[in-house]
Amino acid sequence: MCIRDRAKTANEVMKAQERRIRLQKLKGELIERARALSLVFRLARQERDVWVNWPARAAALMAADLGVEPAAMQKILEKHVRAQLDDLAEVRPDLR
Repeated sequence: MCIRDRAKTANEVMKAQERRIRLQKLKGELIERARALSLVFRLARQERDVWVNWPARAAALMAADLGVEPAAMQKILEKHVRAQLDDLAEVRPDLR
């Protein structure tokens, strides 16, 4: 196969790949990287907010089950939830 034929084949392969990508975008199978990052960030923030509010909702119930003071239970839960969220903040999505 000569250079011209290889170049033509490579060009046809590239065109086919571009058509496939365009079709995937039209079908909603692909989204822009910036949009994906924005969606991941928003989801992470929503999840963080739910966890931050969880100790206040769960502390009294857990304290009653264990027979301890609700305020102490809430303080301990908040401490451990914050530590977990700090660990999760280190996770970075790789959307390459």
